[in-house]
Amino acid sequence: MPKTESTAVVDLRIDLYNFRSVPQSSEIQAILAMIAIEREATKFWALMHSLLDDGYLPTENIIVLRTAANENMVMEGNRRVAVLKLILGYLPSRDIPIPSELVTKIATVQDAWKRANKLVPCAIYPASDAAIVDKIVALTHGKGELSGRSDWSALARARHNREKSKGRESGLDLLEKYLNVGSNLNRQQAKRWAGDYNLTVLDEAIGKTAVQFGAKNATELSKNYPDVLHRSALEEIILDIGAEILTFKDLRTTDFWTKYLPSVDGKTGDASNTQPKDTGITVPASGNTPPNTVNSTGNVTLGSAPISGGSVSAGSATKSQGTKVAAVAIGDPRAVKRTLRKFSPLGNNRQKVVTLLKEILKLKLDDNPIAFCFLLRSMFEISAKAYCDDHQTVGGPAYTKANGDHFTLADILEKITKHLTNNMQDLAKVKVLHGAMTELKKKDGILSVTSMNQLVHNPLFSVIPKDIAILFGNIYPLLEAMNA
Repeated sequence: MPKTESTAVVDLRIDLYNFRSVPQSSEIQAILAMIAIEREATKFWALMHSLLDDGYLPTENIIVLRTAANENMVMEGNRRVAVLKLILGYLPSRDIPIPSELVTKIATVQDAWKRANKLVPCAIYPASDAAIVDKIVALTHGKGELSGRSDWSALARARHNREKSKGRESGLDLLEKYLNVGSNLNRQQAKRWAGDYNLTVLDEAIGKTAVQFGAKNATELSKNYPDVLHRSALEEIILDIGAEILTFKDLRTTDFWTKYLPSVDGKTGDASNTQPKDTGITVPASGNTPPNTVNSTGNVTLGSAPISGGSVSAGSATKSQGTKVAAVAIGDPRAVKRTLRKFSPLGNNRQKVVTLLKEILKLKLDDNPIAFCFLLRSMFEISAKAYCDDHQTVGGPAYTKANGDHFTLADILEKITKHLTNNMQDLAKVKVLHGAMTELKKKDGILSVTSMNQLVHNPLFSVIPKDIAILFGNIYPLLEAMNA
């Protein structure tokens, strides 16, 4: 039976093995993992607003497991404890991207509030009751309110099933390996997808394609990865599911794998990919696989520093963890899509940036150049304002004048560039962002702020896809920097 008592927040330990994410190394990292997922960040900050306004309402106990080491491990209520630790100063808030309005509220918290909220009611279970605690936790995620408990995602449910019920979770095992060793994703994607990923889509995808990668079934494919046939193609599928490019509709209405497995000498797969262990499986040739279809898993550099490790500059090809990547020219729209697929916005108030990114990835640049530019301009403007809000308390730029009017987007971007480069003193950053500011400031540049405005307001002004593809690489580094 549990013992109910008021416990000091400072004596509670945030669970580093929360099923919503992969294991974390510290309480700070655990909090960062909580807010790395867009929907969880919204709930986290809503909860902080609620606690700052009303204090902790002792209507429900924090569920705590007293470990063998005599630590009070929080099993239910981690977000509440995390928020209280930040407000009370028990954890360094400088390491957490707290929204500026909440930073201001925390700074004005009265001593009376701190005294009233430094103890919270806890139901403390002995270590011998771990199974009981797990059952309680598994049944308590369903309120659906922003400041209430969060429903478990498919990932969290799968982790719980694997760890507690010893269930088979091939998709989860494959995903977690991919997040560690995948050659075509960046650190932001790895952090976000550890807690928010379309796992059910991945489960179905690998169930349908395991034999294509030299495995008998999904379980064997997960076990063998990364030492599998056509590794680069498999990683492309995992990436596209995470980016929501590959969905249930594609899995159920098309032979989706054919576009990931190019034809080489009449056989399915890229001959340069990592070869598998001897599985004894004969992989059938795919006579319906379209020839000359290549999906790169490399990291593309277009007039800027590489997006993530193991880069492939446009116009060249290199090896990355055993795969060979087919390069495309700078003016090729595929280069633009490759770059945007690896773009993963981080920070507060980026929800609309993520939505715009999902929409722009659905466009074909050849067919929708004007729509592409509309979305791209919106991404720059929303990102610029979010960047200003993020850095307002540390000397960052503002997007409004003293009289409340907004600066022009060109002026805001120039101010942000100066802030990013430490007033042009950080020469490495200056070099990376030089192309962006040069292009955006041109009055007659196709992707300049002026031209993007003209595209919206001038009935005669238009653009062609090739121009966009060539110049996109120059301006992208600033978009990425504002959302890093």
